[in-house]
Amino acid sequence: MTADKKDEKQQSNFPWKRMVAGAVAGTADVWACHPLDRIKTQLQNNPGKSIFGTFQDIVAKGHGPVGGVRALYEGIWPMTAEAIFKVGIRYFAFSWFTEQYNRQFPVAAGQKRDPFVTNLLGGAFAGAVESFIVVIPCELLKVRHMTQEHQRSFSAVMRDVLREEGFRGLYKGGSATLLRQITNHMIRFPVFYSVTDYLKGGDHSKQLPVVQNLAAGLIAGTASTLFNNPLDTIKTRMQKQGQNETSMQVIRGIYRDGGIKAYWAGCLPRILRVGPGQAITWAVVEKVTEFLHKY
Repeated sequence: MTADKKDEKQQSNFPWKRMVAGAVAGTADVWACHPLDRIKTQLQNNPGKSIFGTFQDIVAKGHGPVGGVRALYEGIWPMTAEAIFKVGIRYFAFSWFTEQYNRQFPVAAGQKRDPFVTNLLGGAFAGAVESFIVVIPCELLKVRHMTQEHQRSFSAVMRDVLREEGFRGLYKGGSATLLRQITNHMIRFPVFYSVTDYLKGGDHSKQLPVVQNLAAGLIAGTASTLFNNPLDTIKTRMQKQGQNETSMQVIRGIYRDGGIKAYWAGCLPRILRVGPGQAITWAVVEKVTEFLHKY
């Protein structure tokens, strides 16, 4: 096989390679950061609590027989399954979209494409696709599971939702989740690639060391969290069991209960969760993709 044909084959397989890399990265992210996700979700439903107080409540009470430090990892297996599909689909969708966009809208001879716009649009597309396929129903089940008073399995929570609210119940709060995921990735992808392009000094073929990919992922994750935490708070409140208010009623209720700062409830633990999580995700994606390109 000639070098040109090998490069062409690698390019045609690129979205699939990114999908595999994303699945591996999603698993690593969940296992490293799940405890912070539990604390963040509890804080958004009980904004008056401190981070340490919320941590104590989870460890002391847990759910049923699950207590102590183990309570911080409650529900991790369903979250791992979600992450495998979610992150895999995200990177597949982004790679597929950017390939199609570049093919459909070629630049004129002598001109240079602005990658920021392509990455922004690709990130928005990836966020929308992963939302409809995986994130919206899984996020609702996660919130219901983490905020229930009595210990029940994820399957039991899902049966309750389907019985009481129908299939549409799985997509409750979906508009806020959709907007959150779109804004997440229309920020993360261009920010990550802008940082890595800067670190590469214009040499796009250069492979960055893991620590630099970690740093770029941390910056991208933190930036997206600071920007769209209000959407995450609204989404969490809308998906809580017994919550039958519209999005506007929820928005007004959050402001009435805690003012503007209430929209950033759980922001610090979310940054502590999303920042390192995105650092791990991007570093693993880049490393696994680099490995797969060899074959």
